[in-house]
Amino acid sequence: MSVQSPLDLFVHELGDIYDAEQRIAQMLPKLAQECEDSQVKAALEHHLQETKQQIQNLEECFGALGVPPGRQACTTIQGLKQEHDTFLQGETPSADLLQLFDLSGAAKTEAYEIVSYQGLIQQADALEQQTCVQLLQANLMQEQAMLARVQQLSHQFNQKSRAATDTGVTLPPDMQADRTADQAQPQV
Repeated sequence: MSVQSPLDLFVHELGDIYDAEQRIAQMLPKLAQECEDSQVKAALEHHLQETKQQIQNLEECFGALGVPPGRQACTTIQGLKQEHDTFLQGETPSADLLQLFDLSGAAKTEAYEIVSYQGLIQQADALEQQTCVQLLQANLMQEQAMLARVQQLSHQFNQKSRAATDTGVTLPPDMQADRTADQAQPQV
C-alpha cells in the first residue's frame, strides 16, 4: 500500500494494530496455559475475549472507512513474542519466575497497544472519523484496564517472592539470585 495522504497513513497504522491484535489473540492462550496462578490465568483468558472484540472493533473501523481489513506486519509484537520464545529456549525458570516474566511481557504489550490506540484516536479525530474514534477509544479503555491489572498482579507476585525470602522460606536458585541482586541495589 502506498502511503500518500493522512488517510493512507491512518489505514496503514490501523493495519499494524490489527495485525498486533491478531498475533496477541494467538499468544494469549499459550501464556494462560503457562500460568499456574488462577488470577493471572483468568486475567489472560478474560483479555483474550476483549482482544477478540477489539479485532471486531478494528474491522468495523475499516468498514467505516470503506476499506477491507488489512494487516501490516507489527514487528513490535513479533519482537515481544520472539523475546518470550528465546527466554524459554535459554532458561528453565520456576513457575513463579515464568509468571513474572509473562506479566512483564504483557505489560510491555499493553504499553505498546495503549500508545498505538492513542495515536490512532488522534489521527481518526483529525480525519473526522468519529465512528473510528469511538471504536478505538473502547479498545484503548480495555488496554488501559488490562495494564493496570497486569501491574497489580506483578506487584503481588513481587511481594510474594520478597515475603518468602524475608520469612526464611527457601526460594529456587533463580529466585535467590534475583533477590540478592535486589538487595544489592542502593535504596533511594
